[in-house]
Amino acid sequence: MCFLNNNVFKKNWGTASYGLLLKEISDGEIYHNAFENNTTGITADGSTRITYRENDFINNGYAVKFVGGSYQNNFSRNNFLYNNFDLSYSGGLNDNSFDKNYWSDYTGYDLDKDGYGDVPYRPVKLFSYLVNETPESIILLRSLFIDIINFSEKVTPVFTPKNLTDQQPLMREVQW
Repeated sequence: MCFLNNNVFKKNWGTASYGLLLKEISDGEIYHNAFENNTTGITADGSTRITYRENDFINNGYAVKFVGGSYQNNFSRNNFLYNNFDLSYSGGLNDNSFDKNYWSDYTGYDLDKDGYGDVPYRPVKLFSYLVNETPESIILLRSLFIDIINFSEKVTPVFTPKNLTDQQPLMREVQW
């Protein structure tokens, strides 16, 4: 069993730089860590049954990037703040869950005032999918065109995983 807690992964920039690279890791907990200003906060490749909780992902290119078969991972009570891409996925959902996280891009509402958004949040954007397929498209990152295609994918998901949602996004950041 792997436990990783109370660490800061900061300012790891470059094409082969990661805040944390998990390769073939199984059964663990990653909690109370800060991933800030990295090209990729966490890259998970073949990592299974890991619980990610109460971590901060701040101003990363990619907060979390799944490559390869990663199964039965659970993300809950994490803060995803101002990342270019909160989540990038290659392949199927593989029984991974993303529930009760705070997403700075979430624009939903909380009519019953229970602290959870009433509308599920979809953390994978179409542009993330396009960049995975064609890395050169990153040049369009801050363009109006990208806002339009991300909005259209939000309304009618075609390319991004339909079942990859946070059913109860938090309305406030997690304090730990």
